[in-house]
Amino acid sequence: MINNISHKRNLHRFDPVAYLVIEKFRLSPLTFGLLAAITATVVYFFTAWISDTLWSKDEQMGLLGDWIPWLVGLFINPITLGYYLWSFQAINKVIQELEKSDVLEIDFFQIDQFVLNLYSQKWRKLSALASALFFSTIVFITRPKLEESWTSSSLLPKLTVTIATFAVVYMGSILVLNLITNIWIFYRILGNKDLDINPLHPDRCGGLRCLSDYSLKTAYLVGVLGILIGVIEYQAITQNVGKGFWFVHLVIPLYIFTSMGCFFGPLLAANSGMKRAKEESLHKIARQFRADYSGIYTSLAEDTEAFKKKSEKIQQLRTLYTLTDELPVWPFDIKTFRRYLLTVPTPVIGFLTGVFKKLLINLLNHQGIKLG
Repeated sequence: MINNISHKRNLHRFDPVAYLVIEKFRLSPLTFGLLAAITATVVYFFTAWISDTLWSKDEQMGLLGDWIPWLVGLFINPITLGYYLWSFQAINKVIQELEKSDVLEIDFFQIDQFVLNLYSQKWRKLSALASALFFSTIVFITRPKLEESWTSSSLLPKLTVTIATFAVVYMGSILVLNLITNIWIFYRILGNKDLDINPLHPDRCGGLRCLSDYSLKTAYLVGVLGILIGVIEYQAITQNVGKGFWFVHLVIPLYIFTSMGCFFGPLLAANSGMKRAKEESLHKIARQFRADYSGIYTSLAEDTEAFKKKSEKIQQLRTLYTLTDELPVWPFDIKTFRRYLLTVPTPVIGFLTGVFKKLLINLLNHQGIKLG
């Protein structure tokens, strides 16, 4: 039943690019990412060869002297495109693992209708296209200001990076919308459900490790995008682009908000249910403890064996209460949270590097030392 429903969803069919890549070309997220990296390499070399910008000359950066296009084309963009395909498939896997966990019961028909309705909204594609148009326009306008960049060396490299930005931002926007939609779905599945949390589950998350793994994967993605933001900040600071486009710096607080939303959003969906299940269990034990503790006074006049049995039961209830009090109320452990924290400061690295380089250059120029 699970496999049939998973197959029936085929959420990628609501996006033309994902449908083409998955249904027609039969590419996996990993294959799509690798193909994007290979395509970027070929296009970069061909563009540089045609425009005679392969090597640096006349104070103009050539392709082989500029590390930023390679970082973006071979690392950041492929990962983004791979995650783009993954986001259409991830929700099905999490729903299946939630069903297998025995933590809750899922009405597949109801959830299926809800998921399909969210993913079929036409405004998703329109907003992604608008976002792609906006950011590709910004890239095209700002290229001439980047004197130390291959992408500003001539018109052809500038057009190449603009077209690439349009494609990547479109798929990246759909990716973000998918992640937001998936959070909404998690709230629908887990929000008002009574969860049967297993305190001794080996995943250390009460049986909800699938949510923790999903959130961590999205946090890794945001961390990769944080590297791109760091690169943008580095260029804006070191090449004075930020003076005319100050709003570029607003990307950092937006990134932090997005990072927290991607990681904690799915986890918050289960937090209330896990907390409610823990509190209800503690209340049951407390009521039983109170009744047995009050009744132990009546056994003082009874024989020793009866008193001993009631005392042992009270001790067992205390042990059970302690065990229940250790029930997790978040579906992640400390190790997972530490991994998330490592992804957060990625854009700040580029920002601080740019500021340090700018200050160093100004200091050396003030001392009469000119850098080439």
